[in-house]
Amino acid sequence: MTVYLFSDIFRQFKRFFNVDSSKETRFLYDVAFGFMPRKFEPTDDDKIIYDEEEEVPEMYFINEGVIGIAFSLIANGFTSKQYSIGKRLSTSQLGPQMSSQAHLICDHYVVNQCKSQFIYMALVKEVKCFALTKKTLREQVFPKYPEIMQKIQYESFTTYNKHIFRPI
Repeated sequence: MTVYLFSDIFRQFKRFFNVDSSKETRFLYDVAFGFMPRKFEPTDDDKIIYDEEEEVPEMYFINEGVIGIAFSLIANGFTSKQYSIGKRLSTSQLGPQMSSQAHLICDHYVVNQCKSQFIYMALVKEVKCFALTKKTLREQVFPKYPEIMQKIQYESFTTYNKHIFRPI
């Protein structure tokens, strides 16, 4: 039942949840108990999801909204935080269906235990997503599924280098 409730998330994010055998289906079951809803508003203090060099305790499966990936601008004499947005990830809502293009952010930082290298922020409109914590993955899920963990670590690293870290 739990896997059924989150089947749309598993389908939308099949890059992360690329499983097919019965043992791997148990993996989906265990992960489903770790999902937590999150919302980020672009107009308040909640705007910055993660800052550069910050520990990343959660990864986000974005269903709706616009995410900006930025880097800070260091200028002499400036005391306020300034940044430049290098990439925008947006989703579009299509009636009762889920988003046509959903995004997964910070998975590399969580599964490979890295600090954030960029600033992640909510832009334009409210960001709705599900979070999966590093603690849930590292302590409850990955120890049971070391082969899946290795596959996810590799995929997350490869995708991060290809789509996020590459020169903008």
